[in-house]
Amino acid sequence: MTVFRIPNSFTSLRYLYATQEFLSVNESRAVNVLVASRVGAATVAADVLAVPVMAGVPADPVLLELDPAAAAFVASGEHGGRLHEVLLLPTAAGLATPRILLYGLGAAADLDGSRLRFAHQEMVGVARKFGHGRIAVLRAGTLRPADLGPVIEGCVAGSWDRRARSTGGHPAPLTELILVGFGDGPAGAVDVFRRLGEATARAREWQNMPANELGPNRLEAIARELAGRLELDCETLGAEALAAGGYNLLAAVGAASDDEPRLIRLTYKGGATDGPSLALVGKGITFDSGGLSLKSADGMVKMRGDMGGAAAVLAAIEVVAESRLAINVMAVIAAAENLPGRGAQRPGDVWTSASGKTVEVLNTDAEGRLVLADAITYALRSGATHIVDLATLTGDARAALGHAASAAVSNDDTLWEQVAAAGEAAGDRVWRLPIYPDFRALLQSQSADLKNSDYGEAGVITAAMFIGEFVEGRPWVHLDIAGSHWNENQAHRDIPRGPLGAGTRLCYRLAELMAAQSTKR
Repeated sequence: MTVFRIPNSFTSLRYLYATQEFLSVNESRAVNVLVASRVGAATVAADVLAVPVMAGVPADPVLLELDPAAAAFVASGEHGGRLHEVLLLPTAAGLATPRILLYGLGAAADLDGSRLRFAHQEMVGVARKFGHGRIAVLRAGTLRPADLGPVIEGCVAGSWDRRARSTGGHPAPLTELILVGFGDGPAGAVDVFRRLGEATARAREWQNMPANELGPNRLEAIARELAGRLELDCETLGAEALAAGGYNLLAAVGAASDDEPRLIRLTYKGGATDGPSLALVGKGITFDSGGLSLKSADGMVKMRGDMGGAAAVLAAIEVVAESRLAINVMAVIAAAENLPGRGAQRPGDVWTSASGKTVEVLNTDAEGRLVLADAITYALRSGATHIVDLATLTGDARAALGHAASAAVSNDDTLWEQVAAAGEAAGDRVWRLPIYPDFRALLQSQSADLKNSDYGEAGVITAAMFIGEFVEGRPWVHLDIAGSHWNENQAHRDIPRGPLGAGTRLCYRLAELMAAQSTKR
């Protein structure tokens, strides 16, 4: 048995409401990740033994040998193996674990990296609700030894509790995860898998934090805590520095908020000084009312999650730094609240961006592309050679791909291929849409170089093309996570409800891939 005793570095964010003082608390609770390569399932001691069940196939011989009574529930169809279907049973005499949890993976033909991680995330959530914090997972069904990473990442992501702010009872914390039958696992990889699962959970928590807890100043505090702990460079531009640098688009979006807008940059220097510098640029709108182009009441409910891009890049650069990747990476966050009120920008205003291009604001609710334009200029001024931006940008992305994938637009085939490969490795689905030159005319304004909305068609593409006007020819990929960052569709049962942390693992895997390729040259 190979044992990895890994401290849970999941950073929870708490506030003293009386003083609004920000506290960063590192939980002392430990999570043990054990890879039991030479121990049989019958002798593994845990609160519960989780066994996967596939849809449309007979009971797995592994389950049949281990616990014939549990296998009978599969054979009878009482557990059909549907994705997220669970059944908790007492185990047969002679097993060290008192309970067995049958959990469905769905049809083998449908099982990709995304569904595999979600299945284990939800399984752990159910086990914890039953009071089980020590969970063993048995390799069965179509699971392969190579699925060790997705299983760990999904299980650890399931340690997050969406209702942590409620005063009632809470699920048991995940304290031990035992992987049975997966082999030893690649050297050093188990720790990375655990970190990526924690990073996904951390991004989900940041997305879920209400706007009265998490504003631009809190994002800055999180970045500074990460910088201090991981020895990263951290730079923040407040209102005066934004004005001095010409970052008028970001300043205009956040002008009506008492919590002033900020540009935040965390820099990890792991590569050669003349090597590639990857900028992960995240939209950090901590609450989006739409500004004077006001959203409906229903449309504002989930707008605390409009900083999903910022959450992803912050969580990702933490894993990059912990893993000491041989590449230079910066996380750039455009943080602001988009509110109506005194000082708010108006439809029809024209601003000069930090790049020098002028922009007519036709809709103040199309603010994401404005703040990203200035953030990308900031990244370029900071030495970025490759740019990937993540943003909850358009409702059209949700209309096109639902909550199942992120929409992508790129000006560079090589970088796109790296992003696509990273998405495949991470279980983060991405789908590329084309850039057609015909659409450039739709961006033109009668009063400025560009307009920020009212393009008339191809909303995902044209919004991305607006951002692309500011990358100055650098390789660039835009990821629109408006649909993939949060599932609010009650009928969509295959994808977990609530915030999802989309893009977090992809960003890390992209940095890892670029580091490996740059060291080969």
